[in-house]
Amino acid sequence: MTNTSLSFLTLLCIGTTVACSRNGAPAENKQDDVVSVPATVPHQYGGWYCPDNLGGFPAVDILDWNDVPVVNGRMATQEETQNGTSLIFVDAEKHPDARPLDLKMPRLARFFNVQSDKNELVIVIQALAISSDSIVGFRYLNGGNGSARFDEVTLLSDDAISRLTPARFVQFNIPIQAGTDAVWTVLTDDEFSAPLQAVFDPENALESDWNQSSEVNFNYPKSGAITRAFAGDVWGNLYIQIDCQSEQQQYVEKFLLSGILGSNETTLHIACGPYEADFNEQKSILQKWAEEVKILSESTQFQADISRWTWRINSPQDSGC
Repeated sequence: MTNTSLSFLTLLCIGTTVACSRNGAPAENKQDDVVSVPATVPHQYGGWYCPDNLGGFPAVDILDWNDVPVVNGRMATQEETQNGTSLIFVDAEKHPDARPLDLKMPRLARFFNVQSDKNELVIVIQALAISSDSIVGFRYLNGGNGSARFDEVTLLSDDAISRLTPARFVQFNIPIQAGTDAVWTVLTDDEFSAPLQAVFDPENALESDWNQSSEVNFNYPKSGAITRAFAGDVWGNLYIQIDCQSEQQQYVEKFLLSGILGSNETTLHIACGPYEADFNEQKSILQKWAEEVKILSESTQFQADISRWTWRINSPQDSGC
């Protein structure tokens, strides 16, 4: 994706129709630590909201935010905008006045995202001045990336950072020998809610209509209330994002399907969290759940292949009559 003289290079970018969000901030981060900036006209230097870019910018555990790769003291190269180090490449010949801001990165910050109506926790990995604008590029702690004007982010103080709970994200990829349509059906269709529920709810404690308020056949009991949800096609890839808010935390689930159209090979990308003391338990549950999705999807694909094969055998066109 290019913008004449600048490039914002990512794997996937969700448009403004995706407003997946949780309102407010975690209990550990008091609201006087952040400042909500009124909505402004988006800048023109690569301001895409890409929470689905889990390959380019995976989720980051809170204890590891300071270890992400960055470029300090100079402008990013085009290669660095492609390898997960930076976001915006500036053509120096067309913009000779562009320069890096005097800001040592990475920096943890809050960004009021007008598309999700919430203060997002982000890691600033790029800051530059170009023409009359000061721009920052950042990665969301829960995966994906975005950018904004410098005055639209609020850098967190050391004290605010010290009060963050050291939560972690479960994230992994699982290959599935089935088309994306088959996997999507298993993830979202009510027909598959019961076998998948048995994995994360073995005691059958959920109410019978638990899946009516969710976009996916999965449930985390401590997630809180669903505030925003999206499930659909994003630039040719199927994607689900569910955001929740409880008194204790903001929680998000991201499920991305990538595969070649018409093939029977799909990769399910999962990023969920953050989790605290129950991290290992939820990691195990999500892995078992994903394995069940794989089994059901491959079985569904097999049955679909058999149906097509049977139809062709019985078709007058194929019978030689």
